Amino acid sequence: MFLITNILALQTLWGGCAALYFSSTHQRTDAPTISKVLSRTLFVAALIVAVFLLKEQHNIWAVVFSIITMIMMNFILITLIGAHENRSLRVVVYGTVINFALSLMGGVYVA
Repeated sequence: MFLITNILALQTLWGGCAALYFSSTHQRTDAPTISKVLSRTLFVAALIVAVFLLKEQHNIWAVVFSIITMIMMNFILITLIGAHENRSLRVVVYGTVINFALSLMGGVYVA
């Protein structure tokens, strides 16, 4: 059960960070920008889901610090992937695969 919650928490945070990236006018992919209100709503929803998934297994301070770390990692990851790849689907797939591998290695402990 711990592995499943790690995977779900990391993937939802990745989705929220990707939504914020795709709402920017400075993104380098060929995808059209989505509205900022929708992307911020998706990001906040991803934060809430990740907190609820992780709070059952960790202390609340550990959850806060691990989510902050995972968000920073996702923003760095999406910036590096987005700089080298201009197709939006590939950006999402690469990030999903990397986050899935990270969650298999230990998830919040590795990030």
